[in-house]
Amino acid sequence: MQLLDEERITASALPTTAAAATQHVTVLRRAELDAMRGQSLSEILSRQAGVVIDRGPRSGGYGALYLRGADPSHVVVLIDHVRQNDPLSSRGSAVDLNTLSTDDIERIEIVRGNASVANVEAMAGLIHIFTRRAAAGAGAGASIGGDGLRGGQAAWSGDGWRIGATQREDGDGSEGFHRSRAANAGWEHDFGETTTLRAALRASDSENRGFADDSGGARYAVLRALDVRRSETRQLSLRGEFRPAAGRLEGSVFEVQLATLSRDGDETTPGVAPGLRDPFGLPALTARTDYSRDELHAAWRMPLGEAWLLGAGVQQQRERGRFDSLIDFGFFALPAEFELRRRTDSAFAELRWQRGDWTVQGGLRHERTYDDGRDDARGATHPMLSLQHALGEGRGQWGVSVARSSKAPSFYALGHPLVGNAGLRAERALHREIYYANDAGSAWPTRITLFSARYRDLVDFDAGPPPQLVNRARIEADGLEWRGGHRFGNDWRLQLDGTWMRVRDPDGGVELRHRPRVQFGAQLAVPLGERRELSLMLRHLGRRFDSSIPTGDRWLRATTTLDLGLRQRWGPVQWLLSVDNLADARGEEVIGIDTPGRRVRLSLQWDMQSGGMPSGGMP
Repeated sequence: MQLLDEERITASALPTTAAAATQHVTVLRRAELDAMRGQSLSEILSRQAGVVIDRGPRSGGYGALYLRGADPSHVVVLIDHVRQNDPLSSRGSAVDLNTLSTDDIERIEIVRGNASVANVEAMAGLIHIFTRRAAAGAGAGASIGGDGLRGGQAAWSGDGWRIGATQREDGDGSEGFHRSRAANAGWEHDFGETTTLRAALRASDSENRGFADDSGGARYAVLRALDVRRSETRQLSLRGEFRPAAGRLEGSVFEVQLATLSRDGDETTPGVAPGLRDPFGLPALTARTDYSRDELHAAWRMPLGEAWLLGAGVQQQRERGRFDSLIDFGFFALPAEFELRRRTDSAFAELRWQRGDWTVQGGLRHERTYDDGRDDARGATHPMLSLQHALGEGRGQWGVSVARSSKAPSFYALGHPLVGNAGLRAERALHREIYYANDAGSAWPTRITLFSARYRDLVDFDAGPPPQLVNRARIEADGLEWRGGHRFGNDWRLQLDGTWMRVRDPDGGVELRHRPRVQFGAQLAVPLGERRELSLMLRHLGRRFDSSIPTGDRWLRATTTLDLGLRQRWGPVQWLLSVDNLADARGEEVIGIDTPGRRVRLSLQWDMQSGGMPSGGMP
């Protein structure tokens, strides 16, 4: 049996759907993404429950993602099964979402909660971005809008192959600028009914210019020169799947993936002038990074009778990173550089038992990490257990799960010659969830999730002397998530989602930044004929804590925005006219950097399959 990719949610090593997964999973497919065409990945994700992005692309800043209140370094970002996290980042292997292009995306999976049995380092969840698959034909698109928005996309595909390119830029240039470009190529071929081979190649680059973090932004920064960050990324993956058609192994699936990723980056920052929070400020800095990772992944899935399904596999990854920087204190310049290598060997297994209305699933991952300069290997074991029960016709289902995970310290935390600490331990987490969901065919399909997460031994900065990164921080996150929807008799479609959570330091030492207590949204789609649709999207982001050097600590007020869009299709051509932030609601992304105001956005997309039919339509 071959399962479609749409059914194989990345949350587990075993095939599952978003509705059947124990984690709260959102899948944004092509229809939803078309309604947001022209927006950045940061803007698309920030409209989803439980997701907060601290800075958008128009500010030119680093777009860090906070999922369920966890640190950005605890969220894994994948593009076509290849991990994007970079351990050379000073943010602990977090991903800058403002470096990623969006216009060639087929779907996005958002997995909230622990997914570390199937995915390395996915302590708090993951974002998986799938680029478009081959479908004979061609397409092109363009977007234009206020605040310097310019974007374009073109693709050409045939029987089993596809190539495409995208570019997007945003920002007025004086206070912030963002540009991302990407080229993708893919090839896929079935050898009979038993074997499938896929190859994917991606090259991308980005440039972002904006006020430095903690500088106070355009409103309060004393030093007016902008940070400049550039990166180039290349990735190649080869993925094979074999499905025996007869014999004792019939029904099983063997998968093997070879992948390589390399990234070069450079950053120049003027630093931050002394202020209320820090009498010394931050020095100017130039830095260059060179990172690469090679990965082998092999997995096997096999039914064991009618009630059992087993998945097991091994994974090895080899990472290499070099960091070169020069810190300018004004009266002298101090070089800071290091180079590290790491090998991680993993074995994992998941077993699912399903009989009648009950489903039990358990998983285990064991890792051994070998770092340069250490005589001993770091070992870690990640267990997971879940239980689900269907309550009967029309009554829905409930489920509970518990999982433990850990994450090795980043290269930056281990190796930086000024603040690094080679003795750092792995960060640890415990996740517990319980949910209830009624039937997908209900008039109001709804899912409600209670979650609790405990993070221990988090890497924190100790001012010293000497200044050093240490294991001491803790976070406790508890919350409630909900989502629901309804299709009315006149074909109007309403979707509701939201999160209430409390994220805190149990020791009471610090207030945590960018963790709003409340976040919710609503989307209404109104068909206006067969090929025209009006959409309204409401999003509320609760007040959240922030800090900057010139101002000290502050609370950012809550913001509520309403976006309006009108889509129209004429044959193979679809256009989208949108007004973002229709009421021009004002707030701050971070201290001193305003949230984007009202903007008109126009997108056109021409999409033709062979035979002259458009490749998609209105939902």
